[in-house]
Amino acid sequence: MRSTIWLALLAFGPAAVMASDNDCKFRADRAAGTDAQGVEKVVIRAGAGDLKVVGRANTTRIDASGVACAGKQPLLDAAQINVHREGNVVYVETALPQNDAGWTWGKNDYASIDLGITLPSNLPVDAIDSSGDAVFEDLKALALQDSSGDLRLERIAGAVDLTDSSGDLRIAQAGSVRLRDSSGDIEIDRVRTDVDVQVDSSGDMEISHVDGSVKVEQDSSGGIRVEDVKGSVQVNSDSSGDIYAARVGGDFTVSEDSSGSIGHEGIGGRISIPPNKQE
Repeated sequence: MRSTIWLALLAFGPAAVMASDNDCKFRADRAAGTDAQGVEKVVIRAGAGDLKVVGRANTTRIDASGVACAGKQPLLDAAQINVHREGNVVYVETALPQNDAGWTWGKNDYASIDLGITLPSNLPVDAIDSSGDAVFEDLKALALQDSSGDLRLERIAGAVDLTDSSGDLRIAQAGSVRLRDSSGDIEIDRVRTDVDVQVDSSGDMEISHVDGSVKVEQDSSGGIRVEDVKGSVQVNSDSSGDIYAARVGGDFTVSEDSSGSIGHEGIGGRISIPPNKQE
């Protein structure tokens, strides 16, 4: 994962400008945590900076630690990690000066926290990540809204419900996947039930080894390649880019396709594609 520092949260500025580690004038370690007994869900709200969330089978705590970086000492002092509990939900949040109402940028104004979180692997996670690369591993379930940066999700036992704005995405081993993506390449591999791509604006898409069915509801640009699916494959609307499906146990359906070729092999069920795409 790259080590970069983002100048501003995507939600609070028109553009994000990166500063390398060498430009980090002030830095400090940050840590917070709590006991996980009786906790039923973890909610993460991460601002600028890279993020890694790892579930562990043998832990009884929820711990967050990282490195805060800022252009000025007062900004570093304001960059903190907060962990608190409300009932059976634990909240892990990064507090950054740009989160405050009325914040305006000046010279050398940047602040971020590269954040690592460990928690019991039997807890579901609800996360919002603003900017920076992110990794999620060994979790019960994951609901994620991500603004920018590459994403890697591995070994999510249950459902993945993901909204991603930009950056490449890789999902390996999940119970199910529901995805809304704006830009960046998508790679999804080894899903125990269904994959539902509700919308994808741009970037190539590769989906493989799915025990259920695959549905792509709306795709704007970029190729679609789907292989080794036990159920059916359905593409409702595709604007541009090639479509290819192979080794599908059920039906293969493409309802609308504006441009690009449609190829297939090893389809176990019915094949239905637009007349102008038929060989």
